Amino acid sequence: MSNAPAANPIAQTTSSPHREGIEAARRYRLPFGRQSWRGYQGAWQGAGTGSSIDFQDHRAYAPGDDPRYIHWAAYARTGQLTMKLYRAEVSPMVDVVVDVSESMTFDAAKAARTEALVAFAVASADAAGAPVRVFAARGRETRPVPVESARAGDWRGRLALGGRALPSAPSHLPWRAGALKVLVCDLLFPGDPSLLLSAMSAGGGSAVVFAPALATEAEPPLRGNVELVDCESGEKRHQRIDDDLAARYGAAYERHFELWDESARRCGATLVRVPCEDALVNVLGGEALDRGAVEVTR
Repeated sequence: MSNAPAANPIAQTTSSPHREGIEAARRYRLPFGRQSWRGYQGAWQGAGTGSSIDFQDHRAYAPGDDPRYIHWAAYARTGQLTMKLYRAEVSPMVDVVVDVSESMTFDAAKAARTEALVAFAVASADAAGAPVRVFAARGRETRPVPVESARAGDWRGRLALGGRALPSAPSHLPWRAGALKVLVCDLLFPGDPSLLLSAMSAGGGSAVVFAPALATEAEPPLRGNVELVDCESGEKRHQRIDDDLAARYGAAYERHFELWDESARRCGATLVRVPCEDALVNVLGGEALDRGAVEVTR
Protein backbone atom coordinates (compact mmCIF):
# COMPACT_ATOMS: atom_id res chain seq x y z
CA MET A 1 0.00 0.00 0.00
CA SER A 2 3.01 2.29 0.00
CA ASN A 3 3.32 2.46 -3.82
CA ALA A 4 3.14 5.97 -5.25
CA PRO A 5 4.00 7.71 -8.53
CA ALA A 6 7.74 8.16 -8.92
CA ALA A 7 8.95 11.31 -7.17
CA ASN A 8 11.78 12.57 -5.03
CA PRO A 9 11.31 12.42 -1.24
CA ILE A 10 10.84 15.87 0.23
CA ALA A 11 12.58 16.75 3.48
CA GLN A 12 10.72 19.25 5.67
CA THR A 13 12.80 21.43 7.97
CA THR A 14 10.76 24.61 8.21
CA SER A 15 9.47 25.76 11.57
CA SER A 16 5.98 26.68 10.31
CA PRO A 17 4.42 23.26 11.07
CA HIS A 18 6.11 23.37 14.47
CA ARG A 19 4.47 26.70 15.25
CA GLU A 20 1.14 25.34 13.99
CA GLY A 21 1.33 22.50 16.50
CA ILE A 22 2.12 24.87 19.37
CA GLU A 23 -0.79 27.12 18.40
CA ALA A 24 -3.16 24.13 18.29
CA ALA A 25 -2.05 23.17 21.82
CA ARG A 26 -3.47 26.45 23.09
CA ARG A 27 -6.99 25.38 22.13
CA TYR A 28 -6.77 21.59 22.50
CA ARG A 29 -4.71 19.21 24.58
CA LEU A 30 -4.03 15.52 24.90
CA PRO A 31 -6.84 13.65 26.74
CA PHE A 32 -5.49 14.06 30.27
CA GLY A 33 -8.95 14.35 31.80
CA ARG A 34 -10.15 10.89 30.77
CA GLN A 35 -8.81 8.95 33.75
CA SER A 36 -6.96 9.02 37.06
CA TRP A 37 -3.21 8.91 36.64
CA ARG A 38 -0.21 7.45 38.40
CA GLY A 39 2.88 9.58 37.88
CA TYR A 40 4.94 12.38 39.33
CA GLN A 41 3.66 14.97 41.77
CA GLY A 42 1.68 17.58 39.89
CA ALA A 43 -1.77 19.02 39.31
CA TRP A 44 -3.82 16.10 37.92
CA GLN A 45 -6.06 13.80 39.91
CA GLY A 46 -4.28 10.54 40.56
CA ALA A 47 -5.20 6.99 41.45
CA GLY A 48 -3.24 6.95 44.72
CA THR A 49 -3.40 8.95 47.92
CA GLY A 50 -1.62 12.21 48.53
CA SER A 51 -2.04 15.75 49.84
CA SER A 52 -4.62 17.40 47.59
CA ILE A 53 -7.85 18.88 48.99
CA ASP A 54 -9.96 16.07 47.50
CA PHE A 55 -10.81 13.80 50.48
CA GLN A 56 -10.69 10.12 49.57
CA ASP A 57 -10.86 7.91 52.68
CA HIS A 58 -9.54 7.42 56.21
CA ARG A 59 -7.61 4.73 58.08
CA ALA A 60 -6.18 4.01 61.50
CA TYR A 61 -3.15 5.99 62.62
CA ALA A 62 0.23 4.23 62.43
CA PRO A 63 3.49 5.36 64.09
CA GLY A 64 5.39 7.63 61.74
CA ASP A 65 2.29 9.08 60.03
CA ASP A 66 2.25 12.83 59.40
CA PRO A 67 0.31 14.37 62.35
CA ARG A 68 -1.03 17.10 60.05
CA TYR A 69 -3.47 14.58 58.63
CA ILE A 70 -4.83 13.18 61.88
CA HIS A 71 -8.62 13.36 61.95
CA TRP A 72 -8.88 15.29 65.23
CA ALA A 73 -12.67 15.64 65.13
CA ALA A 74 -13.02 11.86 64.91
CA TYR A 75 -10.51 11.46 67.77
CA ALA A 76 -12.62 13.77 69.94
CA ARG A 77 -15.67 11.57 69.30
CA THR A 78 -14.11 8.11 69.50
CA GLY A 79 -10.77 8.43 71.24
CA GLN A 80 -9.20 6.60 68.27
CA LEU A 81 -6.51 8.20 66.14
CA THR A 82 -7.40 8.04 62.44
CA MET A 83 -5.79 9.55 59.36
CA LYS A 84 -7.44 11.55 56.60
CA LEU A 85 -6.46 10.32 53.13
CA TYR A 86 -6.63 12.61 50.12
CA ARG A 87 -6.59 11.99 46.41
CA ALA A 88 -3.06 12.22 45.07
CA GLU A 89 -2.17 15.00 42.68
CA VAL A 90 0.09 13.74 39.91
CA SER A 91 1.49 14.71 36.54
CA PRO A 92 0.86 11.88 34.07
CA MET A 93 3.84 10.63 32.12
CA VAL A 94 3.66 11.16 28.33
CA ASP A 95 5.49 9.03 25.78
CA VAL A 96 5.47 10.28 22.16
CA VAL A 97 6.64 8.02 19.33
CA VAL A 98 6.80 9.35 15.76
CA ASP A 99 7.15 7.08 12.75
CA VAL A 100 9.94 8.40 10.51
CA SER A 101 9.66 5.84 7.70
CA GLU A 102 9.81 7.12 4.14
CA SER A 103 6.04 7.19 3.66
CA MET A 104 5.79 9.86 6.37
CA THR A 105 7.98 12.34 4.45
CA PHE A 106 7.31 11.35 0.83
CA ASP A 107 4.71 14.12 0.56
CA ALA A 108 5.38 17.64 1.85
CA ALA A 109 1.90 18.01 3.36
CA LYS A 110 2.19 14.78 5.36
CA ALA A 111 5.69 15.66 6.53
CA ALA A 112 4.40 19.03 7.74
CA ARG A 113 1.40 17.47 9.49
CA THR A 114 3.72 15.00 11.24
CA GLU A 115 5.91 17.85 12.48
CA ALA A 116 2.85 19.72 13.73
CA LEU A 117 1.47 16.70 15.60
CA VAL A 118 4.76 16.11 17.40
CA ALA A 119 4.90 19.78 18.37
CA PHE A 120 1.28 19.63 19.54
CA ALA A 121 1.86 16.56 21.72
CA VAL A 122 5.01 17.97 23.35
CA ALA A 123 3.49 21.42 23.92
CA SER A 124 0.36 19.80 25.36
CA ALA A 125 2.44 17.74 27.79
CA ASP A 126 4.50 20.78 28.79
CA ALA A 127 1.37 22.85 29.44
CA ALA A 128 0.05 20.09 31.72
CA GLY A 129 3.34 19.81 33.59
CA ALA A 130 3.65 16.22 32.40
CA PRO A 131 7.12 14.65 32.03
CA VAL A 132 7.48 13.80 28.34
CA ARG A 133 9.77 11.55 26.32
CA VAL A 134 10.02 11.50 22.51
CA PHE A 135 11.23 8.70 20.25
CA ALA A 136 11.63 8.32 16.50
CA ALA A 137 10.89 4.84 15.11
CA ARG A 138 11.20 3.09 11.79
CA GLY A 139 10.42 -0.61 11.78
CA ARG A 140 12.63 -2.27 14.38
CA GLU A 141 14.85 0.79 14.77
CA THR A 142 14.05 3.28 17.53
CA ARG A 143 16.02 6.35 18.58
CA PRO A 144 15.42 8.71 21.53
CA VAL A 145 14.82 12.32 20.57
CA PRO A 146 16.05 14.99 23.00
CA VAL A 147 12.97 16.77 24.29
CA GLU A 148 14.73 20.10 23.82
CA SER A 149 15.03 19.32 20.10
CA ALA A 150 11.34 18.44 19.91
CA ARG A 151 10.47 21.71 21.65
CA ALA A 152 12.68 23.65 19.24
CA GLY A 153 11.32 21.87 16.17
CA ASP A 154 14.72 20.70 14.90
CA TRP A 155 14.55 17.08 16.07
CA ARG A 156 14.42 15.54 12.60
CA GLY A 157 17.76 17.00 11.55
CA ARG A 158 19.39 15.44 14.61
CA LEU A 159 18.32 11.86 13.88
CA ALA A 160 20.93 9.32 12.85
CA LEU A 161 18.98 6.48 11.25
CA GLY A 162 20.29 3.97 8.72
CA GLY A 163 19.26 3.52 5.07
CA ARG A 164 15.88 2.45 3.74
CA ALA A 165 13.80 -0.10 5.61
CA LEU A 166 10.99 -2.40 4.55
CA PRO A 167 7.50 -1.10 5.41
CA SER A 168 6.56 -2.57 8.77
CA ALA A 169 4.94 -1.64 12.05
CA PRO A 170 7.15 0.23 14.52
CA SER A 171 8.25 -2.36 17.08
CA HIS A 172 10.17 -2.57 20.35
CA LEU A 173 8.71 0.76 21.43
CA PRO A 174 9.62 1.96 24.95
CA TRP A 175 6.13 2.59 26.34
CA ARG A 176 6.04 3.22 30.10
CA ALA A 177 3.36 1.53 32.17
CA GLY A 178 0.63 3.95 33.19
CA ALA A 179 1.71 6.64 30.71
CA LEU A 180 -0.32 8.52 28.14
CA LYS A 181 1.13 6.94 24.99
CA VAL A 182 0.97 8.89 21.73
CA LEU A 183 1.89 7.40 18.36
CA VAL A 184 2.16 9.55 15.22
CA CYS A 185 2.10 7.12 12.29
CA ASP A 186 0.30 6.81 8.94
CA LEU A 187 -0.27 3.05 9.54
CA LEU A 188 0.53 2.24 5.89
CA PHE A 189 2.17 -1.13 6.40
CA PRO A 190 0.91 -4.73 6.28
CA GLY A 191 0.28 -6.91 9.31
CA ASP A 192 -2.03 -7.39 12.25
CA PRO A 193 -2.90 -4.01 13.85
CA SER A 194 -3.54 -5.62 17.24
CA LEU A 195 0.16 -6.39 17.73
CA LEU A 196 1.06 -2.72 17.86
CA LEU A 197 -2.11 -1.53 19.60
CA SER A 198 -2.13 -4.18 22.32
CA ALA A 199 1.48 -3.31 23.16
CA MET A 200 0.46 0.34 23.50
CA SER A 201 -2.47 -0.50 25.77
CA ALA A 202 -0.52 -2.90 27.99
CA GLY A 203 0.45 -1.67 31.43
CA GLY A 204 -2.44 0.74 31.86
CA GLY A 205 -2.44 4.40 31.02
CA SER A 206 -3.99 5.58 27.77
CA ALA A 207 -3.12 4.98 24.09
CA VAL A 208 -3.73 7.54 21.33
CA VAL A 209 -2.80 7.14 17.66
CA PHE A 210 -2.70 10.15 15.33
CA ALA A 211 -2.54 8.91 11.72
CA PRO A 212 -1.67 11.69 9.20
CA ALA A 213 -3.80 11.04 6.11
CA LEU A 214 -3.70 12.41 2.57
CA ALA A 215 -6.84 12.45 0.43
CA THR A 216 -4.69 11.51 -2.59
CA GLU A 217 -3.62 8.27 -0.90
CA ALA A 218 -7.15 6.88 -1.01
CA GLU A 219 -7.14 6.45 -4.79
CA PRO A 220 -4.39 6.23 -7.44
CA PRO A 221 -4.17 9.73 -8.97
CA LEU A 222 -3.13 8.51 -12.42
CA ARG A 223 -4.57 6.25 -15.12
CA GLY A 224 -2.78 4.41 -17.89
CA ASN A 225 0.74 3.00 -17.95
CA VAL A 226 2.71 4.50 -15.08
CA GLU A 227 5.92 3.84 -13.23
CA LEU A 228 5.42 3.28 -9.50
CA VAL A 229 8.09 3.48 -6.86
CA ASP A 230 7.80 2.04 -3.37
CA CYS A 231 8.82 4.97 -1.23
CA GLU A 232 10.06 2.68 1.55
CA SER A 233 12.24 0.27 -0.43
CA GLY A 234 12.89 2.31 -3.59
CA GLU A 235 11.68 -0.60 -5.73
CA LYS A 236 10.19 0.44 -9.09
CA ARG A 237 7.65 -1.28 -11.29
CA HIS A 238 5.48 -0.52 -14.31
CA GLN A 239 1.73 -0.81 -13.84
CA ARG A 240 -1.31 -0.13 -15.96
CA ILE A 241 -3.97 1.57 -13.84
CA ASP A 242 -7.56 1.57 -15.08
CA ASP A 243 -10.80 2.46 -13.32
CA ASP A 244 -11.37 -1.12 -12.14
CA LEU A 245 -7.94 -1.37 -10.52
CA ALA A 246 -8.36 2.07 -8.96
CA ALA A 247 -11.71 1.03 -7.47
CA ARG A 248 -10.24 -2.16 -6.02
CA TYR A 249 -7.34 -0.19 -4.57
CA GLY A 250 -9.74 2.30 -2.96
CA ALA A 251 -11.79 -0.51 -1.41
CA ALA A 252 -8.65 -2.17 -0.04
CA TYR A 253 -7.47 1.14 1.37
CA GLU A 254 -10.75 1.71 3.23
CA ARG A 255 -10.80 -1.86 4.54
CA HIS A 256 -7.24 -1.44 5.79
CA PHE A 257 -8.30 1.40 8.08
CA GLU A 258 -11.54 -0.33 9.08
CA LEU A 259 -9.35 -3.13 10.44
CA TRP A 260 -7.28 -0.59 12.37
CA ASP A 261 -10.44 0.99 13.81
CA GLU A 262 -11.82 -2.40 14.84
CA SER A 263 -8.55 -3.39 16.48
CA ALA A 264 -8.29 -0.05 18.30
CA ARG A 265 -11.74 -0.57 19.82
CA ARG A 266 -10.84 -4.08 20.97
CA CYS A 267 -7.55 -2.91 22.49
CA GLY A 268 -9.00 0.16 24.18
CA ALA A 269 -6.90 2.57 22.13
CA THR A 270 -8.09 5.81 20.54
CA LEU A 271 -7.23 6.07 16.85
CA VAL A 272 -7.97 9.05 14.67
CA ARG A 273 -6.94 9.85 11.12
CA VAL A 274 -5.69 13.43 10.85
CA PRO A 275 -6.20 14.99 7.40
CA CYS A 276 -3.22 16.93 6.07
CA GLU A 277 -5.18 19.38 3.91
CA ASP A 278 -6.50 21.79 6.59
CA ALA A 279 -5.09 23.73 9.53
CA LEU A 280 -4.29 21.44 12.45
CA VAL A 281 -6.42 23.39 14.92
CA ASN A 282 -9.44 22.93 12.64
CA VAL A 283 -8.78 19.23 12.12
CA LEU A 284 -8.39 18.51 15.85
CA GLY A 285 -11.76 20.11 16.50
CA GLY A 286 -13.47 17.47 14.33
CA GLU A 287 -13.10 13.71 14.54
CA ALA A 288 -10.16 13.90 16.95
CA LEU A 289 -12.29 15.78 19.49
CA ASP A 290 -15.34 13.57 18.88
CA ARG A 291 -13.35 10.37 19.46
CA GLY A 292 -11.62 11.68 22.57
CA ALA A 293 -8.12 11.85 21.10
CA VAL A 294 -7.99 15.47 22.26
CA GLU A 295 -10.00 17.63 24.62
CA VAL A 296 -10.58 21.36 24.87
CA THR A 297 -8.13 23.23 27.11
CA ARG A 298 -9.60 24.77 30.23
